[in-house]
Amino acid sequence: MRRYFLTVLIALAAAWGLPSFGAPGKPLVVTSFTVIQDWSQVIGGNSFEIFNLVPAGSETHGFQLGPRHVKELRRADLIIGMSPSLEPWLEAWAKSNDRTNHVLWLHSDSVLKSAHLTEVDPHVWTSPEKVKPMAQAIAGRLAKLTLVENLELNVNQYLKEVERLDAELTGLFSSLPSHKRLLITQHPNLGHFAQHFGLKVAGTILTSSSGEAADPSARHFSDLLALVKKEHIRVIVTDADQNDAFARRLAQDSNLPPPLPLSFEYLAATGQPGDTWIKMMQLNGRKLHVALRDR
Repeated sequence: MRRYFLTVLIALAAAWGLPSFGAPGKPLVVTSFTVIQDWSQVIGGNSFEIFNLVPAGSETHGFQLGPRHVKELRRADLIIGMSPSLEPWLEAWAKSNDRTNHVLWLHSDSVLKSAHLTEVDPHVWTSPEKVKPMAQAIAGRLAKLTLVENLELNVNQYLKEVERLDAELTGLFSSLPSHKRLLITQHPNLGHFAQHFGLKVAGTILTSSSGEAADPSARHFSDLLALVKKEHIRVIVTDADQNDAFARRLAQDSNLPPPLPLSFEYLAATGQPGDTWIKMMQLNGRKLHVALRDR
């Protein structure tokens, strides 16, 4: 009879979404998008349940929370985002639901504004040097949730992988002459990447850091055309899977090769090229180096 009542209680707990009897469940970590999901999984191992909000192959710009997202956010032990300027929808939800203490912002907007860039560029994960403290910050917060086996080993090993990536890409771009290090991007998303690797983003087609900004004015387009010719720029970078009509027109009017589509904004689906941060940076960095070198 006692076994019968225990079975009934377990069934009711499962039906009501309550924790099951026995061993406690893993802490839930909610990540805003795939780059942070990747870091959290590598560092935290199997000690956590991880739920990611913005799916693979999708940008954070313009993202909207759905019922399933809200459900997981409400029960999360930790929520990890990049910065309020990149994920304003996450900041707004956390404030309205009194969950700001559960959010770890990996990079504050005040730091972004002091980066001496023409506009606040929230795409800080494109710089290996800025990834290191973010990985350490994740490790520090995960350690407060539960005992993680090999946590220090995991984060130290990952930092070494970041350093190897940094050394590879630094070697590639440092081999380019100065006049080959200029590029134009679709929107301001490679400022940190360029600053770290000694490149220069001479101009952007869209003036906002959001990939969904308004189309450029005729005056701005004319200025870009003059800039390309004056600086002898050969590479125009666009965001993969985004409308590149203006970039293609700029390339045609400047007698340049077609724009180079890159995907620094997100990771690919598991099993596809660029499905981890390391692989994404390698893939896009190598493509950009070849374009700058050969065009």
